[in-house]
Amino acid sequence: MTKEDFKFDINAKRIRLTDDEALSSVKKYAEKVNFRYFPSTEYDTWKGKKGHSSTIIQRFGSWKKVLLLLGIEGGREHYTPGQLVENLENIWRHLGFPPGKRQISKYGQKISESPYKQIWGSVRSACQFLAKYHEGKITKEELLAGNVSSNKRHSIPLKVRWEVLKRDNYTCKKCGRSPSLDHKVRLEVDHKHPVLKGGQDDIENLQTLCWECNQGKKNRDKV
Repeated sequence: MTKEDFKFDINAKRIRLTDDEALSSVKKYAEKVNFRYFPSTEYDTWKGKKGHSSTIIQRFGSWKKVLLLLGIEGGREHYTPGQLVENLENIWRHLGFPPGKRQISKYGQKISESPYKQIWGSVRSACQFLAKYHEGKITKEELLAGNVSSNKRHSIPLKVRWEVLKRDNYTCKKCGRSPSLDHKVRLEVDHKHPVLKGGQDDIENLQTLCWECNQGKKNRDKV
């Protein structure tokens, strides 16, 4: 439509995208770029989009949260396993005790727990690997390789993750909170029956939980 063809109709109705339509649009673009990280400005240049990124951000709180719902992480500095280990060692020496996720984000290079989770499963697990290395129980190669089996076991296929989020209407199944109504909400796909206790990635064993409810469930599962 050209500028000449546009009609300034005072009675024109506003078209409101549903949460599913908004995320489906972003997902379609993500598929075009093989699910790599892309900024909102790049998405806005796509002619096939439904809704401007500002509308979607207003709905879900931030562009980062939108991409996380699709299983896309990025927009941050990437660290090698060696850099992560060096950072962990420096913080451990500084504090005098094994750091947790709060300490690593506060001291040293101020790195989030995410890269540690991707390689070792958790910050605590990374500390255990580091301790074993300094005790001579594992090689440096084994330290840097991380908890490979744990990473594979906890990786939920993107297609399955998407189906679970859609089925649960992008809402926490425990408390009912949704990022479209509360921008502070961060959704995660969780195993009802824990993987460590034999749980599988079947859609019947998966549910959508907010970060807070999922953390509470993980603590109960450890008991």
